[in-house]
Amino acid sequence: ALDAADAFAEMLGRLAADREPLASSGVLGSGGTPGGCGPEALTGVVPGAGDSHRGGRSVMLLRFADGTRLVYKPRPLAAHRHYTTLVDWFNSLAGSPDLLTPRVLDRGAYGWAEFVEDGPCRSVEETALFYRRLGALLALLHVLDGTDLHHENLIARGPHPVLVDVETLFHPPLAPTGFTDPAARALHASVHRVGLLPQLLVGDTSALDVSAVGGGRAASSPVEGAGWAAAGTDTMHLVRTAGRFTESANRPRLDGVRADPSAFTDALCEGFRAAYTAVSDARDELLGENGLLRLFSRDEVRFVPRPTWAYATLLHESTHPDLMRDATERQRVFALLRTGALGPSALPGLEDEEIAELWRGDVPVFTTRPDTTDLWSGTGRAVPGPAGATGLERVEAKVRALDTVDRQDQERIIRTAMASTSTEPPHRAVTGGRARVAAAAPEPERLLSAARSVGDQLVSLAYHDAGRTNWIGLELLGERYWRLTPMAADLACGYTGPALFLAQLASLTGESRYADTARAALSPVPGLLDALHQRVDDLGPLGSGAFAGLGGIAYALAEAGTLLDDPQVLDWAGPATRLSCAASSAEDGYGVRGGAAGGLVSLLAVHRTTGRAEAWRGAERCAERIAAAPLPAAGGFA
Repeated sequence: ALDAADAFAEMLGRLAADREPLASSGVLGSGGTPGGCGPEALTGVVPGAGDSHRGGRSVMLLRFADGTRLVYKPRPLAAHRHYTTLVDWFNSLAGSPDLLTPRVLDRGAYGWAEFVEDGPCRSVEETALFYRRLGALLALLHVLDGTDLHHENLIARGPHPVLVDVETLFHPPLAPTGFTDPAARALHASVHRVGLLPQLLVGDTSALDVSAVGGGRAASSPVEGAGWAAAGTDTMHLVRTAGRFTESANRPRLDGVRADPSAFTDALCEGFRAAYTAVSDARDELLGENGLLRLFSRDEVRFVPRPTWAYATLLHESTHPDLMRDATERQRVFALLRTGALGPSALPGLEDEEIAELWRGDVPVFTTRPDTTDLWSGTGRAVPGPAGATGLERVEAKVRALDTVDRQDQERIIRTAMASTSTEPPHRAVTGGRARVAAAAPEPERLLSAARSVGDQLVSLAYHDAGRTNWIGLELLGERYWRLTPMAADLACGYTGPALFLAQLASLTGESRYADTARAALSPVPGLLDALHQRVDDLGPLGSGAFAGLGGIAYALAEAGTLLDDPQVLDWAGPATRLSCAASSAEDGYGVRGGAAGGLVSLLAVHRTTGRAEAWRGAERCAERIAAAPLPAAGGFA
């Protein structure tokens, strides 16, 4: 309470001192009246428009008697000011869509920003222009190593997407230590890292897109937290409830209807392509001692070592009465940051500072500068930063490396991510129809040629490193949500599927590149099987199914090992089969995709290929479960 009062008084003092600069800065917009922006003209203040840092300080929204709105930010705005300079340069490039930025008044330790009012589009063409500009914004932020572009940081002002927060430019990599999956590293370094493309907040039973492109709808949070029922009465008590996300203004409207972003994927990619190419062609103006990137050298930018929700959850949960009675108990909750229970930190070793700021009631904040790897905590203490290059050096290296191959790779990631925003698959009619073919089977050589084309594409799309290969794909969560992610191990959506296809292709063609890619894709399977042997409680949820379960993995290993004539891969089918048998005894489902029917067909196939007795016994158990199960009320394909 004292922190909140101090933060409010500090804002009022700064407002009084900045009356004249504000009136002449243009930050108040055309509606601002000179001299009418002092504390005496305030009619409303909304604090908490963002997380609380540094002693209860947060972004505040101010309203004055004449209707003027203003945003107060209790942090330096030099990075925002220099970002505006960079956008002005970008808008001057040939082929780049023009972007808008809010005007700011940088006052050193704090600043004032223009309040951006959302507004509708007047036509489908304006909506498409919005997404073309959004693609350009995505390209610019990708080049600048920007992150955290969630739905609250973007305002749809007619055909203009306006970014209202740029505090996470030049951000160090977020990949946890020991990341060995090349597809995971590629995704972390890709355009997906910006946060603009679909990003799911996942709970136990549901998920919600919180990104700038697809989020912003009013909905219940997928994550439950502590709340109070009957507050203010003598029956007040603690309950677990799902919070609510209010609707945001990040998506454009036409005739009162929010745009479906998946319908404008082409416009988004067109804007990304145009901006990427424009920056690439003019890169010399960004680089070097006199380049525009050097404007940011000593600007304060934010470093986010772990998701903000982890801090917010700890703060919220630690106010439970049982924990407030005893400081030791509350400290134990904060110490969960050391265990990885709330997810790994991108930079271990910051836990002492994180816990100190949580004790003050703040969401921990860390800052750095693009010209250094040093970090500073919200309390002002210097702490060790990430090893390696500075933010400025990384961005300069990225600008130098811009090329057509990388652009196409980023566009592919954009299109794959955007597919997850649609509830219906895209269908484009072929103009002019398609000629009817003869009712005869095609020649085997034609089929093999088509298979080679698919195989070559799989090889070219794969990410490789240290003997391992993987792909970026879409993962189905809870039969309802699609998420862009490095491929897991299952047969339907994971890397064992393309590995099996490539093994079949290698067997037919004798081409070593298909066989080598298949072996490299399957290389992490032994480590996965070893880990599952230590986590038997996870086998039931995984199941023995053919497409989403362990049965499909056992089948893929047995088939690929035989096709590749590789005894090592064939040996891996043994522990996979035993795990599938164990899962069949603990699972609840009966379907082909993730249940006993899938385990039955998979284990029969493993037995047919390898002759393993444990595969036959496992198939028998699956058959017995199916025979004893009631028929479903309504059958499905899987």
